[in-house]
Amino acid sequence: MNLKPYISTRINTLEKSHIIRGSLFIFTLLSLVIKCAIYLGFTLNENVYSLNFSLGYGQASYFFKYYGAFILCFMCFYFLFKNKGKLWYLIGINFFLTLLILMDLWYFRGFKTVPSLTIVKQTANLDNLSGSIFSMMGFIDLIFVVDIVILLILSIKLRNFYKEGKRKVSLFFLCLILGISYLAYIPFMTNVLKKDVSGSYIYGMYDPNDTVKYFSPIGYHVFNVYQVYKDSKPYNLSDNELEEINTWFDKKKEDLPDNEYKGMYKGKNLIVIQWESLESFVINQKIDGQEITPNLNKLLSKSTYFPHIKEQVNEGTSSDSDLMVNTSMYPLRQGSTFFGYSNNTYNSLPNHLEAMGYSTIGIHPDKGPFWNWMEGLRGIGFDKLVDYYNFNIDETIGLGLSDGSYFKQIVPMLKEQKDPFYSFMVTLTSHGPFDLPEEYKKLNLSKELDENHLGGYFQSINYTDTQLGLFLDSLEKEGILDNSVVVIEGDHTGVHKYYNDKIATLSNQEDWWKEVTWDIPLIIYDKNATEGKQFDLIGGQVDIMPTLLYLMGVPREDFEDSTMGKVLVNSKKNYSVLTNRTVVGEFTEEEKEHAIQGLDLADKLIKSNYFKNYYKK
Repeated sequence: MNLKPYISTRINTLEKSHIIRGSLFIFTLLSLVIKCAIYLGFTLNENVYSLNFSLGYGQASYFFKYYGAFILCFMCFYFLFKNKGKLWYLIGINFFLTLLILMDLWYFRGFKTVPSLTIVKQTANLDNLSGSIFSMMGFIDLIFVVDIVILLILSIKLRNFYKEGKRKVSLFFLCLILGISYLAYIPFMTNVLKKDVSGSYIYGMYDPNDTVKYFSPIGYHVFNVYQVYKDSKPYNLSDNELEEINTWFDKKKEDLPDNEYKGMYKGKNLIVIQWESLESFVINQKIDGQEITPNLNKLLSKSTYFPHIKEQVNEGTSSDSDLMVNTSMYPLRQGSTFFGYSNNTYNSLPNHLEAMGYSTIGIHPDKGPFWNWMEGLRGIGFDKLVDYYNFNIDETIGLGLSDGSYFKQIVPMLKEQKDPFYSFMVTLTSHGPFDLPEEYKKLNLSKELDENHLGGYFQSINYTDTQLGLFLDSLEKEGILDNSVVVIEGDHTGVHKYYNDKIATLSNQEDWWKEVTWDIPLIIYDKNATEGKQFDLIGGQVDIMPTLLYLMGVPREDFEDSTMGKVLVNSKKNYSVLTNRTVVGEFTEEEKEHAIQGLDLADKLIKSNYFKNYYKK
């Protein structure tokens, strides 16, 4: 029997199998690298729902080797499988890493950053959020799965070439070592051998978006897992760090004499309403001749009004606003402060007021575990907390209890509070994607605008404005407003934060809604005031607490070295730092550096539980 033709055919088949398997492996590796560039093509573009591939590719191309090294570390396990297991692993790892990139993209569209592992673990936050999550997706995102579809088709046609694929443990270790060695080279040279190496700057960044750019979304999550692990260990401040903190607070102080605002509301009840997604641009504006916020507009004649309070929330979104309003601390750079550090001690707004004889109550329409807000506010120092389970859920809109029902049920709760009291409450209905039921839409808008997210935003804000008016009328009837000051502030921006691309699609644009300013309002209303005043000073959410303490008569020296914000009614500082480290307003270079430094110091203050373990008054 002549075996040569059989052997020759066998050899040719094996060679062809190796070529095909190798080609599909390389195809998957390159596809994932390109997807990381596509991710940047979305996130670096002004419109995050539109792909600018040349921009993304241009920024990513400098770092393709790092992208490939991280991806190779995941793909090397391919060689530990045999036969068709190789093929299924190839498809599976492609699907998993693609889903990771897509989740980062959708998250970025909502929060302008990438999620930390601590956020991913917080599944309670997904409760009722499906509408908001789906609204972050775009049809163009299907570009991320084109290669997977191709790979599935090829796998059907070429599956016979995977019948005899052997495990290659040596190739597994080779690829793993190659990937890790390339990634570890610069840290080894700089940290161990103490040598200067080109490109070492990419290992020293703090911003998650920079990490994604340099190492891909996949690399970011690897680093983030390590960072979360490191952050789980107790954080102890060094003497140098303590000196740095003391110096920062000293530089923050302004040596200004007290003015007529000092103690203006001393002894009065304080009612703070944190309005979901309220932006300043809608106040005192009309659409087709109709006031969007008629009740807020009326309040301004007896209010101290700050229209230029910059949003400073980070990954904790609304819970970060809870934190800043009540502690004047910037939130963590990664993750949610309320989840990681809910039991921290602060020189908080409720603690200061309780020392003056106030009762305090925090009220949310959400369930307590949502962003862990209940534990967070308990740690901040509220006497009493009210959540979803304390309400009669008789009407739901969007994410939960309607603002109309919510406000009605709060009135008797405030009547029961012992005077003087501090009440902190949060609204919900004007949360994105702004799908207000038709029966509550009171603005007469054009069909195009009404079907756009901007029109939905106008309708939702108008609805809550109506409910606010009814709420204040009820407080007036009960006599509560006679000795109360009502503070209204937005938790973060809304339609411009999440749906600016949708605004751009409108055929009839108006200048007053096009600009993205990150402005949320702060309105301090007193029914007994003889006139209103508007401050055009630029501030931030961390400035709300020290401003309220000053107005409520707390001595400045009691909070000046424990709050990161300024007193808006008695300050010459006309600037604020955003969560992306941009400083806006009028400032010197020294003031800019000081403002940005505050973001990083807040992490140290929170992680070390500074006010419990180190602070001495």
